[in-house]
Amino acid sequence: MKTRTVGEVLQSERINQKISLETLATQSRIKLVLLEALEANEFTKLPAAVYVKGYIKAYARLLGFDSQPVVALLRRDFKESARGQLVPREFLKPTLRRRPLFTPMRFLAVSLIAGLLTVFGYVAWQWRGLSQPPLLVVTQPVESAQVAAKVTVKGLTQPDNVVWVQDQPVALKPDGSFTTDLVLPVEGLVTIKISATNRRGQQTIKERTVVVKY
Repeated sequence: MKTRTVGEVLQSERINQKISLETLATQSRIKLVLLEALEANEFTKLPAAVYVKGYIKAYARLLGFDSQPVVALLRRDFKESARGQLVPREFLKPTLRRRPLFTPMRFLAVSLIAGLLTVFGYVAWQWRGLSQPPLLVVTQPVESAQVAAKVTVKGLTQPDNVVWVQDQPVALKPDGSFTTDLVLPVEGLVTIKISATNRRGQQTIKERTVVVKY
């Protein structure tokens, strides 16, 4: 249920006692325009809060009712501003200001973090590359293959590596691939050793065991 306002209470009391605003203005010595504003709850047209409370008390005294409940209504609905004016309380409620998503400081912080992550990522990638042994893929012969005395060894590595097959250096093509023929002097099981060494001295070794049959 809607509660009554200050102006409604004062107007209701005056009408019940069948007193006109003009008569009330004369008896209270309050200007008619101020009484009209008071009953209409137009407090922006009224002077400072201390005067408004005085008007209410004079109003109540002339009409013969207690002014305290009406002043309490006034305090409920209005609050004094720094200048002493009455201001509706809903206007004084703090509102949460939505902060912009991106401010210059946030943009700077995000840019700095992104830059650091990029640097750390690059360093980690370089370190990983430096710490790993060289690539070596042997495509021929396959493990346990039956071969003749002359066998072809094929594979792939990085172009700047050095490849050895049975302790003999092998020339690399620009793409890092290599092919060499190897003569196996004995029949039976023979293990072929293929190695790749990079500039840092790291080495990868692959072995293929084949069956030699003349």
